[in-house]
Amino acid sequence: MTTSDRHLGDKQVIEAYLDAVGSLRVADVAPLFHEDGRVLLPYAPLGIPQEVAGRPAIGDYYEALPQMIGALNFSDYRIQATETPGEYVAEYTSDASMRATGTSYRNTYITKVTVAEGQIAELTEFFDPIRLVEAMGGTVVPPETPEIEEEVHD
Repeated sequence: MTTSDRHLGDKQVIEAYLDAVGSLRVADVAPLFHEDGRVLLPYAPLGIPQEVAGRPAIGDYYEALPQMIGALNFSDYRIQATETPGEYVAEYTSDASMRATGTSYRNTYITKVTVAEGQIAELTEFFDPIRLVEAMGGTVVPPETPEIEEEVHD
């Protein structure tokens, strides 16, 4: 298999993941991962795990998703290989609504995906957590900061 063929296969695995999650075909997600695969969500707000490890736990995590949100309708896929073999950066958007609030949820994602032997070994998803919190009915209020007086120089 040439490097180009491998990249095509790897990108197809990533697109299959995005298609499955985006349309909430959640039963199709876990089989795309290695048995010891990991999902990392470093910006996840409280109540959402920042790490899910192992295919069974990944399956459970995604099986719960439809209870929280409607179809994510992922679109605008842009998937680029990095210099590291099997590593990719995917950019995409979502357009969904939250089940509990009916509020629209739109976000932009940047995800680093490592594919090995035709399966996802690790997926690290970065998104704006404030958009998620607000769509779930929460608010994010910055702390008050003391006024800073400007110095006037003559």
